Amino acid sequence: MEVHHHSHSSRKKWTHYFWEFLMLFLAVFCGFLAEYQLEHKIERDKERVYAQNLLEDLKADTAIYSEYTRNNKVLFSSLDTLVVLIKSPERKQHIARLAFTARMILPRYKALFTTDRTYEEMKSSGALRLIRSKQVASSVSHYYFSVIDLKKYNDAAITWGSNFGKEMGRVFDAGLLLKIIKEKKEQPAVVSDLLTEDRVALNELATSAQYLYGAFFLAEKIGNERNLAAQKLIELIKKEYRLK
Repeated sequence: MEVHHHSHSSRKKWTHYFWEFLMLFLAVFCGFLAEYQLEHKIERDKERVYAQNLLEDLKADTAIYSEYTRNNKVLFSSLDTLVVLIKSPERKQHIARLAFTARMILPRYKALFTTDRTYEEMKSSGALRLIRSKQVASSVSHYYFSVIDLKKYNDAAITWGSNFGKEMGRVFDAGLLLKIIKEKKEQPAVVSDLLTEDRVALNELATSAQYLYGAFFLAEKIGNERNLAAQKLIELIKKEYRLK
């Protein structure tokens, strides 16, 4: 009688399981590292794009500040001329120039608004955290917080502009003012186009003009300070991110 022996597979050693576990762990860990590096690269790419966009916004701001200063030179000259003519005993001889100067002040005014689309996008999306440099992050936040001050001067100009318009209506004939705004040039005027010689009414128009001057002046002062801050921030971002 034959005897059959059943073969038994040898049991795997614990070291075999250890190496299997180690290889699996390394595969998962390497996958995690690769994903982390990919996310890290994506965030760094986003940071650079945002930095470039901030740079373009700041460059736009410096142009806005410069244009505001140039425009204000014309407005200041007009406001000075208006007050001098109103106070002049010979104002009846200069009604055409007086009315033109007064009527063209408000259309020539431009509010001072900065370009904050990139900053607002970063703030609302939580992307400000992407800025790794503490100096850049602090400077960006400080700059955009500081330009909030401009709003109150824009609001003041709107308020005093409204008052100025009402005072014009008490001093000048509406038909003459309409011709001026349509033609954008000085129009022939007669004595009756100056509706009043009342000192109080004339002084109220001049007072509204000087308050407008103050609102424009203070906004320009803030704008010039922010212009310097914007230029410094531009250089900082260029240096940090090696941008042009």
